[in-house]
Amino acid sequence: MSQAEFAEMARAIGDLGLRGAYDPLNVYPGSPFLPSRTLKYDAAVKEVRAHSQSILSQWSTLRQIVERHHEVLGKRWNKKSKKMQKEILQKAWGAPMSPTHRPDYEAYRRENTGSRHIGRSKTPDAYLFPYINLEDLASTSLTLFINSRGLNPPSAFARADLLAINLGSISHSIPEPAFLGGYTLCLEGSTVEEYGKFLDWDVEPEQATTLMVHRRHFTPGEGLQVLEIQERIYPFLIQCCEIVLHDLKSEGSLLDEKYPVLEQAPLSSIQALPSNDGNILPALSTISQEAPYRLPAQLDLDRLKGIFAAKRSAASDHLWAMREDPGYFAEEIKDWSEHRNDRLPDTNGQPHPTGPHTIDFWHRVIRNVISEAYQSYMNWDNLHRQVVRLSELMDKHKGDLSPENVKLPDELMIQMLKFRDYVSLKICADTPIHYMMNIQSSPALRQYFVRAPQAPGTVNMEIMPRSNDPIFHRPWGMLLILWTPQQRELFGLVDVVDYLEYLFQDPAEKKLLSPYMADRLADLGIYTRALKELESFHPWSATFDAEYKIHAGKMLVDIGKEGEPLIKMPEQVAAVMHHVTTYAMIGDGKFKYPVDKKRNKQTTEAMIQAEQNLDFFWEQFDGFWKKLHRTTVQKSMMHLAPVYRGQSLQRTQPWIEPAKESKQQSTEAGIGSTLWATETEQKTTPALAKPKQKTKGVATNSDQGAPVLAVTQPDEQPVFRVDKRALKVFNTLFFTANQSSQPGEVPWRDFLYAMTCTGFAAQKLYGSIWQFTPTALDVERSIQFHEPHPAVKMQYNVARRVGRRLNRAYGWYREMFVLDEAI
Repeated sequence: MSQAEFAEMARAIGDLGLRGAYDPLNVYPGSPFLPSRTLKYDAAVKEVRAHSQSILSQWSTLRQIVERHHEVLGKRWNKKSKKMQKEILQKAWGAPMSPTHRPDYEAYRRENTGSRHIGRSKTPDAYLFPYINLEDLASTSLTLFINSRGLNPPSAFARADLLAINLGSISHSIPEPAFLGGYTLCLEGSTVEEYGKFLDWDVEPEQATTLMVHRRHFTPGEGLQVLEIQERIYPFLIQCCEIVLHDLKSEGSLLDEKYPVLEQAPLSSIQALPSNDGNILPALSTISQEAPYRLPAQLDLDRLKGIFAAKRSAASDHLWAMREDPGYFAEEIKDWSEHRNDRLPDTNGQPHPTGPHTIDFWHRVIRNVISEAYQSYMNWDNLHRQVVRLSELMDKHKGDLSPENVKLPDELMIQMLKFRDYVSLKICADTPIHYMMNIQSSPALRQYFVRAPQAPGTVNMEIMPRSNDPIFHRPWGMLLILWTPQQRELFGLVDVVDYLEYLFQDPAEKKLLSPYMADRLADLGIYTRALKELESFHPWSATFDAEYKIHAGKMLVDIGKEGEPLIKMPEQVAAVMHHVTTYAMIGDGKFKYPVDKKRNKQTTEAMIQAEQNLDFFWEQFDGFWKKLHRTTVQKSMMHLAPVYRGQSLQRTQPWIEPAKESKQQSTEAGIGSTLWATETEQKTTPALAKPKQKTKGVATNSDQGAPVLAVTQPDEQPVFRVDKRALKVFNTLFFTANQSSQPGEVPWRDFLYAMTCTGFAAQKLYGSIWQFTPTALDVERSIQFHEPHPAVKMQYNVARRVGRRLNRAYGWYREMFVLDEAI
């Protein structure tokens, strides 16, 4: 499907589907946009009570089965082959079960091709039960599903069961809810009197309408949808238990007194996975896929604080490496240049008028590389500040966080909304969705796309697939949805990103995702994780949209003030780059940096020359910045500026010919830099503590950041006793270059193992990002690294940067790691 065809389909859906019964064109006998039926109160009460009695009775049965048999059930299920598991699932469900993950997406894609939206689906179960499918349940997810539903009342899942059918509801692929005016349906408690109680608007008008408007309870039609869904879930789970425990069932009831209640309840928390690679936590993508089978999650601000702090640290290290490492600087520019749609030839084979053969192209690339580096730091710093503030307000008002309180205190609600609005704006307005729109031009996919000839005087480009080749078909369809605001509303942004992450777990799809695009997807995943956390703040998250209308004016003013330096940065960088772009051009090899070669006079001189070329560019950049903006870069970033205390750029010393009897080597010494430190002030949010470093050098008062010689001596650090596998990793990360040896690569699995050996828990977030969280170390700060892709090993130049980041973050160096002969 081309972008033009997709746009036409999206328009048709917007005109008909999303406007639903509010569009007069949709009001006609038998319309799928009208309520499926109109209820009478007495009949509705009778119907709801029957559903409630049935569900609570089935839940009681399931609970008792879980309490008595969860250990045997889990062991037996895990021992069965995938084929046997699928046969059991199919038999227990009765009707044909959807074979794939997110069957609602597959059904929608299959039934709504072309430009016409058909409305009511022929496979409604795909929309009503998107989490009941063979692919997901033929795993440990079934036992999670059974345990969570068995040990918690149906009311704990009522809102989640309604939200799960969101795509079917908004697209009108399933029947509209029945209609009964003047009543609110309560689904809470665990008795028939409570679970299915009606509130009459005439009798209790304020309570009944408030609870429904604030989404604490349900319209009668929505409540009936939930009850009908649950009345199919519980018998299915009971049937799965009876099939797996068929021999016990044949001897009598599974609830017989001879089966006592087990003392230990089944585990439901997220725990580390047993692994030969160390303490590995489940990936966030796994947690997202398992979420429908667990008790709905609660808001976890500590997790967000840890992720944002680590992202801020990574962005700070990125800025530092851009000034310190010529090879890294050149790689960043090359990566960005490879992911621009103006690199694609048109249908006539002609280059874009301002393509890679022009200075304009490289000016845009380098400007964006530098601007995004600064903006990225300020963005993560701002998000971290906001979530810290939110956490403080949560503690302050913890006495008000009772479900009985319909409204939150204003200052807490405003901070919630500010945080949500900032994350949403960052996603929808610019990065990273904007950068993902260049995925067609990435090296692995460029052959599958073509650009329409550029009309004179225009800037918009039309990109289309070369053919209906199935390569990249599913991700491409989801990306088109991601790029279209109305489609994001239909499918749900968080769910779309989770589905993209799922798709790219397929090796065939993953190999088409470049490291650059994996990074963009990772950032998008973290943003949507923040939104998902806020959505889990039940029951108040249901009121966010209504509260936003009340507080929007003040919030937008605050967001504008807090984000002022971030908003100004692109324009400021563009003004400077007009004067210095040529100094950063990579085509002439001025930044060639043979750090992975054996050290000799030639390689040493090449490294020194590359470092001098990079220093010259930044001197010019800083100089023009001060000339044009009457201040330094650091001061322009205002309260969002990074803090670099006691750090110095590492620079290669001149080559010294070794004496014959010794193997003297060229070494790299620290070179002090005032690029950042001269303007540093104490930040409002203190940086996380890290080991101190003693630095001796010559002071400088240069505002342009001219380097000076320095010798850095780390404070005394603990010694890590590790095995040979881990020691080999750290010897490479902190390798000292010399004539006689050449550094090797580091397998990613070995790196994970080495980090967990020293007291970190490793967890994959999204895309290629892994977070390492201290669990047995005297530090609090987490750190993130990117998994190599598509290779499985870190090249030495990457490993060297990892070592430098570990040194800056924790003060680690090579001599801290020794072989433990006892291991």
